[in-house]
Amino acid sequence: MRINSLVDASELEKGVAVLSSEESHHLARVLRVQPGQEITLFDGQGGVADAVIESVSKTAVEARISKRWQEPAPSVEIDLIQAVPKPERWELVLQKAVELGATTIRPVLSQHTEFKPNPKKQERWSKIVLNAAQQCEVRWLPVLQPLEKFDAVLSSLGSYDLVLIGSLYEGTKPFREVPKAGKSKVAMLIGPEGDFSEEEVEAAVLAGAVPVSFGDRILRTETAAIYGLSVLAYELL
Repeated sequence: MRINSLVDASELEKGVAVLSSEESHHLARVLRVQPGQEITLFDGQGGVADAVIESVSKTAVEARISKRWQEPAPSVEIDLIQAVPKPERWELVLQKAVELGATTIRPVLSQHTEFKPNPKKQERWSKIVLNAAQQCEVRWLPVLQPLEKFDAVLSSLGSYDLVLIGSLYEGTKPFREVPKAGKSKVAMLIGPEGDFSEEEVEAAVLAGAVPVSFGDRILRTETAAIYGLSVLAYELL
């Protein structure tokens, strides 16, 4: 599999792109790339280039660009809005959200969220998103937004064509029965372990969300996110 490396957009305009110190270190010390090796460069905004490693040093890897092009932006925006669960579960969600076509990932603090805000965690989350994009050849890097409170999310729900919220309470519709065709901006809200509170679901519904169930079984929070994104990707992308 060809190596994919994120670069600044300005580097794709050059004949020889210079990779960042962090990316260069990874290529040189972990992947042990050598001059003459083929590599794909991308800027996270659709810009892509075929290149060949020209030089490898302790501080920088340089690659000569042979071909560049622009990939179109996603035709449908799918935002995952999820109350942050336990670390290992959340990191799995981040990886799979990238693979399944999420364009924006919005981590949320809800009433049942046990996660405590930590700037270092946000940095780690960003790296997970980047690594997943590189492995899966995602050319438009999903936007990972800063952690926000659930109440702050409610005011933004009106900007979507369709908002779904997974719920274990009464009054839900089967996920498969909610019309999704023709929507260009969709959001899906997933609660943490223990789900959103009933008050939070009610507030989301008042803000325009449709409460949905994912079947007869109670899914873990990470499974619900992966299941929901898979269905949306199948029906919309």
